[in-house]
Amino acid sequence: MNVTGRTVVEALERALRRGPQSAAHLLATLRVSQPTLSRALRGLGPAAASFRIPGERAPRYALLRQLPMGLDSRQRISRVLRTGSIEPFAEVEFLAGGGTLERIGRATRLYEGLPPYMAFAAPSGFLGREVALNAAQSEPGFPENLRDWSEDHRIAFLFTRGLNLAGNLVFGEGPLQRELDLRQLTPTPPANRLEHYEALASALREASYGSSAGGEQPKFLARVEDVGHVIVKFAKRGSRMAELLPMEHLALQALGSVGVPASRTQVFASAAHVFLEVQRFDRIGATGRVGMLSAGSVDDEFFGQRQSWPQFAARCAQERYISARDARFIDIMAAFSELIGNNDRHHENISLLIGDDGEYAGVAPAYDILPMRYATLGGSVDPELTPINPTVGTIGAQPQVWDAAAKAAEAFWTAVHRAKSAAPISKPFRELAAANLAVARAFVAPLLPAAQGSS
Repeated sequence: MNVTGRTVVEALERALRRGPQSAAHLLATLRVSQPTLSRALRGLGPAAASFRIPGERAPRYALLRQLPMGLDSRQRISRVLRTGSIEPFAEVEFLAGGGTLERIGRATRLYEGLPPYMAFAAPSGFLGREVALNAAQSEPGFPENLRDWSEDHRIAFLFTRGLNLAGNLVFGEGPLQRELDLRQLTPTPPANRLEHYEALASALREASYGSSAGGEQPKFLARVEDVGHVIVKFAKRGSRMAELLPMEHLALQALGSVGVPASRTQVFASAAHVFLEVQRFDRIGATGRVGMLSAGSVDDEFFGQRQSWPQFAARCAQERYISARDARFIDIMAAFSELIGNNDRHHENISLLIGDDGEYAGVAPAYDILPMRYATLGGSVDPELTPINPTVGTIGAQPQVWDAAAKAAEAFWTAVHRAKSAAPISKPFRELAAANLAVARAFVAPLLPAAQGSS
């Protein structure tokens, strides 16, 4: 290639580093002819990519970006079906400028950043910090602090170390082999459950085993013979969170009692810890999986609002991502949260399920719903046990919603007051439960259906 040719290739590379561009834009930017542009594109070799977006006649051109640890910028994603069978899902190319090109069959889609399912699967929360530390100790290319991870680090993690992630996608060929190896591990016998959980709690870094399950409460993953795949939260006995974990169990039971799908849980206690075992709703049997996305991932992709649970539910129902019945379930979760003091209602604490056909399949069972207004704050400060202060918020006057939420709250605070749990609930908390029940009853009375409210 002559000097002029090399100059055009270098100019083309500089232009594509800003992101994918059309041929017309490149011709105008570089001020070259079409044959010269074609030669320059060939000069970039395998570092260049071309693709067509549905609805556009002309192709776009892009430059593949370099990823950490020499990871190939072209990758495959597999999907585990409900039956446990594994099939191809997509091929992706990571582009200079931060874009991601997704190819599913003949369909091509360009994302400005990571696709929502990758953003959702990437490490976050308590286990995410443990994952970051473990990854840094094994591979110097990963920063120790998760806050220092770039998007490229998240890609490198998913396609080299991702394992047993939320949902049903498997990123890359190495993780696929590790998923197959994981199937060979023997589940824990029920008789050994508590001993096993105690050992994992004492060795949390090893217990994370590549997981990126979000949330701030200490947790680990396990598989037990009688219930299958579980997420286990734990807290030191005698701590505030050791009292709140049994309340999460009671809260989810209360939601289930009024017809809201809720995660199945059990509480166990050892001499040192209290454990909340949550059966994973994204797993079926030993090998089957269910797709899922957090409300945050869905909202970021389609709405970009992240306002409140009811507003998210209304938008999803309007777009027919979920049914009116599912939207009401989310409204009840929000109303119930008001009546039990759950002020931690961010968009990672509700999710949508995805069927094997790739379509949304309803709201995931409720999880992470508990009286978080009493949770330990930074610096190990426990908030005072003051009564709840519910508000209508964006839920509005929906009598049927508040009726269901009130019944669930009645069941919840009654159960807390009676303190029938495998882990102790203190007398001050039981007394607070009675006070909170009175507050909830008084607050909800004018919002109930007319005949009930006037009785």
